[in-house]
Amino acid sequence: SKEGAISHPTESTSVIPQRSVAVQRRNTSELLQRSIAVTAMATPPAGAASPVALGERQPLLSPDQKLGATPTSLLDDEWDSTHYDITKMTSWAVFGMVTGCAWDNYSLWRCTGCAILLSCTVAVIIVFIPHSSLVAPEKVEKMGTFLNVFVGLLLGFFLSSSMNRWYRCVSAFLELLDAVRSMQMQMIALGVTQERANMLSRYGLLSAWLLHISLHMDANDGIPDETAEAHHSSANAKRLWQSLERKRPGLVLPSEKELLMKHDESYALLWTWVASLIGRMAQNGEIPPMPSPTYGRIVNIVQEAFGSIRDVRALRLIKAPFIYAHTLAVLVHVNNILNAIGFGLVLGLALLQVLGNGKVYNSTSWANICCSLFMQFCFSMVGPLLYLALLEVSVCVAQPFTYQDAKIPACKFLKGLEEDLKNAAAMGDDPPHWEKPCFKTK
Repeated sequence: SKEGAISHPTESTSVIPQRSVAVQRRNTSELLQRSIAVTAMATPPAGAASPVALGERQPLLSPDQKLGATPTSLLDDEWDSTHYDITKMTSWAVFGMVTGCAWDNYSLWRCTGCAILLSCTVAVIIVFIPHSSLVAPEKVEKMGTFLNVFVGLLLGFFLSSSMNRWYRCVSAFLELLDAVRSMQMQMIALGVTQERANMLSRYGLLSAWLLHISLHMDANDGIPDETAEAHHSSANAKRLWQSLERKRPGLVLPSEKELLMKHDESYALLWTWVASLIGRMAQNGEIPPMPSPTYGRIVNIVQEAFGSIRDVRALRLIKAPFIYAHTLAVLVHVNNILNAIGFGLVLGLALLQVLGNGKVYNSTSWANICCSLFMQFCFSMVGPLLYLALLEVSVCVAQPFTYQDAKIPACKFLKGLEEDLKNAAAMGDDPPHWEKPCFKTK
């Protein structure tokens, strides 16, 4: 080639510019590949794809997890306490709605059965006690009714407090899901690459799933003692991630899982990664810089998500004071016992009248005896049964992550979140009459 260059100077002058253009094109392509690698937060060799970028290119819902064929494990087969026809509440059709109601409760009917057994025992004792017919039934009927008004007032306050607690817990969980949606909307408005937007959405979705599973695990296991706390924590971490893989597989990368398993509250620490990634994107010029109002708005979304997680955890861990809940429960059960004894006394006196062992009532007509028994049964048995039902409802609603009847339908909310993220990503990638926005200039 050197000889050709020397003997043919005109040909050499035409070859050198072609080589320089080729070198410039090659350098330009290398710079473009490097910028793409920085965007994917990886440094792979030339021609190799980043594992993080490959993981982020995967859709939030795999083909076998779309809404048309959602597996039953994803829905957790949970009872949705908010899914019912409220129009039936104003008619007698309410008596046919048994599943999930307060009357579908074993402990309620067990206490009622104990009260009936106590009444029958007292009635039998009254029959065999000498001179028991001298007792005035009018005074006995008033024995168990003096606590009814007081217990009903306290139960009303407790039920109102429990409902407010339930609504606050639901609102805090929904605020976390709204923060994930708002973060995705900000990334679409700024024209962030799909890999970055998918990573942020996946972290938010993973945080919500881990919080949901962790709360239900704590509710089922209870509070461990101090001696077994370390072993309990490690065992719970394994169960947590096994449950996540069973209910929502493919949501976390192996390298991320290895880091998150070292911490108990990984659902909250995920938003530390989100904040760090937002800062890195601002330094790379993918989003507005840190001093800008837009960056402050994005950081506020992260803070709102972290605050909602803290509120949910606080509402889960902090219950009503024991002295208040215990005293109220004791009053309800004592009222039930006193009313059962009072009804047993009236029933025993009525049996004495029927058997002819004494003149208890002024009139021996069956109408007076049956009317007295019916009124006493309503006051002493049906009334306390309603108070027991209110106590069951109040305790159940106060712990929305513990009891099945008042459980928050978190799986339904998470399913809706995934569908919203998928639809928003599809709409943002294909605008109808304009090009996609892009904050970072190429």
